[in-house]
Amino acid sequence: MESCPNIGGKEIRKRWITGYVSLVITALFFIYIILNDIGLLKIFIFFPAVVMTIALLEALDKTCIVNAFFGIKNMGQKNQRERDEDFLKVQRSKSTIITLKGTVLALIITFVAYLI
Repeated sequence: MESCPNIGGKEIRKRWITGYVSLVITALFFIYIILNDIGLLKIFIFFPAVVMTIALLEALDKTCIVNAFFGIKNMGQKNQRERDEDFLKVQRSKSTIITLKGTVLALIITFVAYLI
C-alpha cells in the first residue's frame, strides 16, 4: 500500500498556495541576507523555509500531517474519520516522513543562509 491520500481538491490547492507564498518569502529573505549583513538573525530563514517545504511535500504526497495524526481525511467535501487502520498507518508514517524531510530541507536552507 503505497499511496493513501487524506486530502484532495481545495486542501491540496491550499498547500500549493502556502508553499509558493512561503517560497517567495524565503527567497526574498535569502536575497535580503545576501545584500545585508544581519549576523545571527540569518537563522530566522528556517521558519518560512520549514513552512514552504512541509506544505509543498504535503501537496505532492496528498497527505496532511495534522489530519493523519487525528485520523481524519478531507477529500474536498468535509472532514471524515479514516476507518481503515492500514490506511491510517500509511498516512501516519507518510506524515512523519514529510515532517522529517521538510525539517531537514529547511535546516539545509538555514545552514546555507548562515554560511553566506
